Amino acid sequence: MTRHPAGRGPSPSTSPPVDITDDPEPPAARWRRAAATALPVVMPIVMRRVFRSTVRRFGPLRGYQAGFALYWATCWAAAAAVAGPGRLARTFRRPQRPLPTPRALACAALAVPAAGAVATEFLPHARRAGPAAIGTGLWVGATNALAEEVFWRALPVAVFPDNPVRGWLWPAAGFTAWHLVPLAAGGAGSRRTAALLGGAALIGVGYGWVAFGTRSVIPVIGPHAVTDASGVRAAKTIWLGQATRTTRRSAAQ
Repeated sequence: MTRHPAGRGPSPSTSPPVDITDDPEPPAARWRRAAATALPVVMPIVMRRVFRSTVRRFGPLRGYQAGFALYWATCWAAAAAVAGPGRLARTFRRPQRPLPTPRALACAALAVPAAGAVATEFLPHARRAGPAAIGTGLWVGATNALAEEVFWRALPVAVFPDNPVRGWLWPAAGFTAWHLVPLAAGGAGSRRTAALLGGAALIGVGYGWVAFGTRSVIPVIGPHAVTDASGVRAAKTIWLGQATRTTRRSAAQ
């Protein structure tokens, strides 16, 4: 029989198990979360410089259009780079959860901006704007809605699905602040700026709440596209250039 010194047992043949539950967050995940947190601040700052540069280089009309083209491209590129295509794709599937409660408020958050835009912009001005402006508005509205939803809603939801501040409220603040850039580039007055910023804030909070609650941007893309496509005056003056500079500036969005 093998004897061991008093008070000692046999030497273990293997090392004790390592508790992996306290391992730090992987570097890629830390980078992703830090980037997603910074982007709502970075985007308005960068786009302010971009719009100033494009307007200075191409003039007020083409510069405004070029600024938006770069903004849309940046929305898609930044969202894909930070969240990854797979995570973004999951937010474009059918909602994983029902609309947040109270349901009536969620429905109002989706319907009111679109209904207001149709009533105040599309219906009073569509006939005078003409078919070309209506078609252009549809194209611009769909393009802008998809780009903004992927950046301002899908990206935060994909990275922070359980954090309402960074997955919903913080991006909503950045979404509101971003609208100062095209408003300034389009020469909007203080009253129009205040009104449109208020609308952008409501959309940012409302759409963000629905997207965060359902873990999907599917419920908000349609209402967003309808809201933006209703701006037929802006489509005619900004995108088709069929007005004087004064009229163009008054219709800038």
